[in-house]
Amino acid sequence: MAELPPAASAPWIRPAPFDGSAASLAEHVRAIGEVMAGRGRLWLGPFDPPPTMPAGFEDTVLVVPTSGSTGRAKAVAHPLRSLLASQDATARLFADGDVAQDTDADRTAHAGHGHWLPLLPPTHIAGIQVIARAHRTAQVLGLERVPLPDPLPDLSAHFDAARFVALAEPALAEAAEAGLPAFTSLVPTQLTRLLGEASGDGARARALLARFSAVLVGGAATPPDLLARAKGARIAVRTTYGSSETAGGCVYDGVPLPGVRLELVETEDGAEQDSEEGAEEGRLRLRSPTLAHGYVLADGIAATEDFPVVGPDGERAFVTSDLARIDDGRLRILGRADDVITTGGLKVVPQDVERAIDRSLMLRGLLAEWVVVGVPDPEWGRRVEALVVPADDAPTEAEDLPALVRSALRTTGVPSHAVPRHVHVVEALPRLGIGKIDRAAAARIASAHG
Repeated sequence: MAELPPAASAPWIRPAPFDGSAASLAEHVRAIGEVMAGRGRLWLGPFDPPPTMPAGFEDTVLVVPTSGSTGRAKAVAHPLRSLLASQDATARLFADGDVAQDTDADRTAHAGHGHWLPLLPPTHIAGIQVIARAHRTAQVLGLERVPLPDPLPDLSAHFDAARFVALAEPALAEAAEAGLPAFTSLVPTQLTRLLGEASGDGARARALLARFSAVLVGGAATPPDLLARAKGARIAVRTTYGSSETAGGCVYDGVPLPGVRLELVETEDGAEQDSEEGAEEGRLRLRSPTLAHGYVLADGIAATEDFPVVGPDGERAFVTSDLARIDDGRLRILGRADDVITTGGLKVVPQDVERAIDRSLMLRGLLAEWVVVGVPDPEWGRRVEALVVPADDAPTEAEDLPALVRSALRTTGVPSHAVPRHVHVVEALPRLGIGKIDRAAAARIASAHG
């Protein structure tokens, strides 16, 4: 076995549970710094670390929880090289001319690295990588201090335009003083709040956001109209696709990072098979230098079934839970395979119905957010239902929305079996820690409504 880095024998760093405070963020920043310096390893898994890591996982330096499909508790194990591969590939993308407002000389000087404003919790891979990228900037550029805000922000306060202004103004000033581009990362919910607030703070927030050289948006699907509004405000939004298993975003604006390969596989009787050449849709499989070793289970056993060896040289891939289409090398996620609803023997991809709601002119301005789920049904196996949140200034009474949603969908080309049998009006959609809609919780809410 190859000699392991010093960190592999170091005790696990286990910060106190993140509470959003600046002190708690600082504790996580220090821990991530130890990982990046090769001096420590960070455990953020949902259970205690095992006495020893499984065979093949010995050089793991970061273990993070996954918000993937339900089942046994598991965590994702990364070596340092997969984290660095992600960070450096992102920097190369930025250095190749896609970073806004920089001259060629500036790009050469910072090589795509920059000052990062952390606005996501450092307990999920997206928030971790924001901080890790700042540490990588210091390493690559030989900086004396890590280009993060000083002082670090308090993330426990409600996120709105005023809060963003308070955090972004000093961060942009620090970046300018250091001669670095400013970057940040948001989930779609945060971007929606900044673009939708019709106040002086909202206008100021959008102006400040437009000064960032890149604003990464991921963690959940970004609605097309939200993306169009952001670009209309001259905000350098970059949509990202990735997961804990891929060390964060590995596809930017539908295009894979250097070294990342996108493939489609068909699933039949539970086994993945290569799709026929020219296949348009299938389950997404990724080959990437950013891949994790695999999963660690609570009993200390490794789980690598989703990381099959696919090449004669031992190259591994990651089989995602996402259904996808690849058009001219550009990725489009259709939905999660696990989310597909089989009702009366017919399959419904809930994201198809959600996109139809988004496109409907009849529903424009009536809904703030929505989700389509499947709930048990004694006759159909599962039936399609929806949860909707009314827009704040919707001109329609909430009790009229269910009938309007169903009527609107009948005019969009959605097949009749995919039109929700019931539409439930709720105050908010349940979400997971990083901002993704919690579909399992939404299904329970819909089922409880009857």
